Amino acid sequence: MSTSAWDSPESKVDEGYPLALFKNLLKQMMLQFAAQGACLALYDEHMGQMRIQLHVRLRNTSIRNLGSDGIRPRRRLTVHLENDNPSSPLTANARVRPMYPSTEDLDEVSPQQSSQFAVGSTYPIGHELIGFIWQKNEAYVIRHEDYLSVFYKDEKFPESVDIVPSGYLVVPIQEVELSDELAQQSQSNVLGVVVLYQLNPSIGIEFHSRQRTEALFFVERFALYLQNYALRRMQRRTSDYLQHLQDVSMAFPTSVKLADLVDNMYHFISRIVDVSALLLTLYDRDSERIYDVFALSEGMRMDDLSEQTAGHLETERPVWWRTTQKDPQTLQFSPAQEPHKMSFYNELLTGVWGDHRQAESFLFLPMKMYNRVIGSLSLVSKRPNAYHPEEVQVLETMLQIITVGIENVKLYERDRALLQEAKQREAQLAAINSTLQSIGSELNVNQLLNNFVKSVTALVRVEISVFFQPSPNKEELVAQAWYAPPSVSPEYDEDALPPMLLSPTSKDTENELVAMIRLPFRHTILEQLVNENGFFYLDGATLDELSSKCDEGGALFLREINVQQMLMIPMYYQGDFVGILSVSMPPDSRAFRPKDIGMLLAICAQTTSAIRNAQLFAQREEAYAELQRMDKLKDEFLVTASHELRTPLSAITGYSTLLKRQNARTSPQHVLRYANKISSAAQQLTDLVSKMTEAAKIGAIDKRLFLEAVPVFAAAEMAENLLTFNNEQTLIRNVPTSLWVQADALRFRQVLTNLLENAAKYSPAESTITLSASATTFAEIHDLLPPDQQDPVLLVEQGSLALVLIRVQDQGEGVLPDDQERIFEKFVRAPRSLTTPVRGSGLGLYICRRYVEAMSGKLWLEQSLVNEGSIFAFYLPRVEPPVEAGEQVTGEHTI
Repeated sequence: MSTSAWDSPESKVDEGYPLALFKNLLKQMMLQFAAQGACLALYDEHMGQMRIQLHVRLRNTSIRNLGSDGIRPRRRLTVHLENDNPSSPLTANARVRPMYPSTEDLDEVSPQQSSQFAVGSTYPIGHELIGFIWQKNEAYVIRHEDYLSVFYKDEKFPESVDIVPSGYLVVPIQEVELSDELAQQSQSNVLGVVVLYQLNPSIGIEFHSRQRTEALFFVERFALYLQNYALRRMQRRTSDYLQHLQDVSMAFPTSVKLADLVDNMYHFISRIVDVSALLLTLYDRDSERIYDVFALSEGMRMDDLSEQTAGHLETERPVWWRTTQKDPQTLQFSPAQEPHKMSFYNELLTGVWGDHRQAESFLFLPMKMYNRVIGSLSLVSKRPNAYHPEEVQVLETMLQIITVGIENVKLYERDRALLQEAKQREAQLAAINSTLQSIGSELNVNQLLNNFVKSVTALVRVEISVFFQPSPNKEELVAQAWYAPPSVSPEYDEDALPPMLLSPTSKDTENELVAMIRLPFRHTILEQLVNENGFFYLDGATLDELSSKCDEGGALFLREINVQQMLMIPMYYQGDFVGILSVSMPPDSRAFRPKDIGMLLAICAQTTSAIRNAQLFAQREEAYAELQRMDKLKDEFLVTASHELRTPLSAITGYSTLLKRQNARTSPQHVLRYANKISSAAQQLTDLVSKMTEAAKIGAIDKRLFLEAVPVFAAAEMAENLLTFNNEQTLIRNVPTSLWVQADALRFRQVLTNLLENAAKYSPAESTITLSASATTFAEIHDLLPPDQQDPVLLVEQGSLALVLIRVQDQGEGVLPDDQERIFEKFVRAPRSLTTPVRGSGLGLYICRRYVEAMSGKLWLEQSLVNEGSIFAFYLPRVEPPVEAGEQVTGEHTI
């Protein structure tokens, strides 16, 4: 348990006794009873023992060594006669009196000078001579030899004694009763003990038993002085207590901080009583828990009590509960001296403030407020009898004031919390309103969802928020947007992702990364919870179970975010499941507060409508864009059709007119030539109409395909045979016979034919056209694809997919950069091609791309340089050749 230094309590030692007065009283007793030495022992209430306060002796008393028996040889004293001639010799009937000097002739004996009756020595009751007299409460006369035999029969008399008395007169200082009735009812308390001793009674003056009664009467003066001093001290302490209580009553009600109240309480207690340990415990009625709010042990404050936020139930602290709630009363005893009570109240003596079962004094004060108890104050001291009744009364009064102060603090804190909560609620409503405005005013779905998850993360102060949308077949939940503050953004393992995904450089790439996060939905616990709950939590075990069923993207996401629990809120629009909001837990919390749940539900409901509006707006925009595109295509089609149809129609019309006008004089050779021209033009019209018809029907092409294993070499050879090349052009075919693809044989040959025809039409004479094919994988060719054809999700899922890459390279005029994205659309021809004699409908590349995509492939313009040529490439799934395919050789052919 960690501790910190705390202010040292102020000294509680009473002012010193009037030793000068007691010294004078001892001198008088020494004169009265012919003693050469005396000591005064007074009761020490803090220790519960007799303590030597004063030890005096005649000045110039000779010192001699002890004998072997521990008895010092006698010494002779100088005496004076009480007659008119003090110098005359001593006579039988003369009365002698020892000559003693005044008080100034008395020496105080230091502990170093004599260990017997040393100042500061303490004696428990019944121990040694002083403790014995204290116990008996009677005056005694005893010789030194008897003193040794009684108290040192088994021990050696101390050697550090300069003078050994010959006899002792020991008198208890009994408390003087104020009335005879009280004196008869009880035995007087012993306030102290006076010891008179003689050094040499050889002159015939020694202590005798008759002096005991006289000595008891004499020490009454000590008792009166001590009682008077005690009364004045009590009066002074009472005045101080009243002043302290006045200070407390003025200070505590003005404080509205519990820490200040506790601080003032400790300093007040430290001025009143001795405290070696302290514990303040409070009971919270709202939570019905017991909290230790302040602890002090050995002058050190316990700093880690604030970490014990859970508190204790009454069943966990039964002794405290019984002592404060069932029968509240002040409890005071000595754990060290009363083991049965120590055992019974063991719970109160141990705990966060240490183990105090061996303490000398223990005080337990309930904190009462009207008819209930709100807490307790426990005090411990190493001194016996440390807490006197008047001090306990002062502490109880102080505690009553503190109790009122603590209740005021609770009321203030409650009001302050309500005010703070109202301010937070107002700020939260403002934040919600701002969030809803930013979401509702956004018509871009992606931006709306990004604003949504970012706002949710900020409002509830969590580490991550994700919005999932069901896939079209409802099999999976696909992440559409997620947000995490930079300090908690997951750092993905670079070895777990493809290189191009490690550092996204664009918003599109970031969206593609988010779309990789997919969670299984159909027939999982997620589907069950979504259908049964307005919101629910996913614990660590459920997240692990989902992670095991996820694909690589979802599993990587769940593993890297390292969240042990997530709140899931399904979102519906008019009964349709739109998506689900996933939010991590707030730091240091196991669940959201009800008001936070309500806020999230309200935001989700509004966001669902905003998402639907944004989707409808996006659909309208797409429809409008499509309408514009179709209108543009219509214009382009009319230009193309008018251009492409006019040429063959002009030829048909022109040659037909010639035949009509010159039929009489036209030779058979001219008729045949005109007929061939008309037939060629008619064929162009037929081809144009066929491609238009095919383009119109291509929407359902995937339903009319028959996919099978097709040899690439054979398909290329057949497509080549269908071509009519310029005799000056060269076709190089580099296709291994071992390559087979899964495709529709007819459509595959048509794609090859169209690409080769385009290459031949737009390439000059004496140019080379190359057809090549090679085995590869999707991961190897992914970077060759144009940005609009790249698919990170497919790269992760099918990076090792076996493919056949087919390229058609020409040396034609090339395609301008601005036209490269448009040449695969319907009725689109490059503007440059419209000025050339090459005829075309603008449908060939469109048809080729649709056929390739229907056969699970992709077609793109890999490279095109103006006046240097183009490379058109496409891939199809690679399959193993049938067993009957025969030997595999590489074929190359040149025309």
